[in-house]
Amino acid sequence: MITISFLFCTWNGTGQIIDLNSKQPYKKVFVETDNFGTSYLSILEDAVNKVPNDTLKFSILNDLAYYWHTRNLNTALDFTKKGLALTRKSRNELWEGRFQITQGAILLRMEKLDSANVVLEDAKEKVLQQDLPFLNTQLGYVFERRGELDKAADYALISLDLAEKLGDKKAIALAYSDLSNLFWKQSKFEKGLEFGLKSVKLFEERGLNDLDYDFTLYVVGNNYLDLGEHQEALNYFNHAIAIGERYGFYNNLSDIYISLTNLHAYLGQYKKAEEAGKNAVKYAELLNNNFMLMRSWLSIGKLQNLQGKYLSAIESLQKCIEIATPAFGDEFYLSQAYEALGKAYVGNHNYKDAYAAFEAYDRLKKQIFTAESDQRISKLQTEFDVADKNNTIQVQEIKIRHQRLIQTLVIITSCLLFLLLLVLYILYKNNKKKNKLLQKQNQEKEFLLKEIHHRVKNNL
Repeated sequence: MITISFLFCTWNGTGQIIDLNSKQPYKKVFVETDNFGTSYLSILEDAVNKVPNDTLKFSILNDLAYYWHTRNLNTALDFTKKGLALTRKSRNELWEGRFQITQGAILLRMEKLDSANVVLEDAKEKVLQQDLPFLNTQLGYVFERRGELDKAADYALISLDLAEKLGDKKAIALAYSDLSNLFWKQSKFEKGLEFGLKSVKLFEERGLNDLDYDFTLYVVGNNYLDLGEHQEALNYFNHAIAIGERYGFYNNLSDIYISLTNLHAYLGQYKKAEEAGKNAVKYAELLNNNFMLMRSWLSIGKLQNLQGKYLSAIESLQKCIEIATPAFGDEFYLSQAYEALGKAYVGNHNYKDAYAAFEAYDRLKKQIFTAESDQRISKLQTEFDVADKNNTIQVQEIKIRHQRLIQTLVIITSCLLFLLLLVLYILYKNNKKKNKLLQKQNQEKEFLLKEIHHRVKNNL
């Protein structure tokens, strides 16, 4: 069971993010504190206009821009452009690079994948090494959205390797979260769950709620869902919803409600599924995020197929594909849309359109699940399995060496103790011998003295 207490451990009080009169005027959100609610973006927006044009202003503005992508992508991009203008005016290349990472993160979520890629590559030479794990994570998302899961996995590994060298627990947790999601997309649910639980453990060791911890709970729920462990999946989804509602993570909430639509539909709980579908659409529209909106209508279309409402399903799925547009980058979800549309047409006895939909599905699926991609993910799984075995062997070898060391120490200690006892015994024997000799000598002396005394007495 997930401990909800972790979620609320810092909920008492609103906390103080900004205090311009203190030595630490800004407690960085989700890094130094999570003790706030949905109003934190308003607090940051109010503060950014009160601080001078320096690194403090850049830090607050960058967080404001990045976390606005959880509410509305256009607003997030506006704040990012403001940050880029300020940093370029002050010729601060480091913070310009950091704002470019934020810009790339927003652009890729707007399906502007090529622009995001260019911006992120340009930022590489401007930022510090400690910024690179997060930058590479965003590059991985670009390739994931393009359906190039093998390249996305490579970037996750680059982030993981660098994060481990830097000792950055948050970045390590995020890398495992991304690997979990990629393995889930490849239908390797057991390995996906393993990485997801490892990520959750690392996030909880940090002791802070944040956007990525919330998303990881959702990813773990997805893996449980496809493994048929529905109650575990529901537990994780509910935990993720609690965090998402507390901080206003609309993007995660839309994701979670999409999965809840699928979960309730599978269990035949159609009213709950319909309600979850409405929530998914609501948050996607608030975000102004077509990627989320397309997926929301996809989940509703799948639900309507299960209900036998094929005309409604056709309408929902056509809307889903229309939102995606021909330029939509994520073939993974687009292929699912055409598959579901084909099933809806079959249910409605429209076999000609069903054939066309299934043909599109097959074409898209081949683009995603290429032999190269499958081999790379399988190789990656093998590498991790081998690494786990090697770690197990190393641990066993360390235990054996430890046991041998203890045995050696016991033998040495026993030998030394034996030698000590032997020396003590020899000393005891020698002392006893000396004592007997002295006793004998004393007796002889005593006898001699008595004899002398007796003779002297006789002579007298």
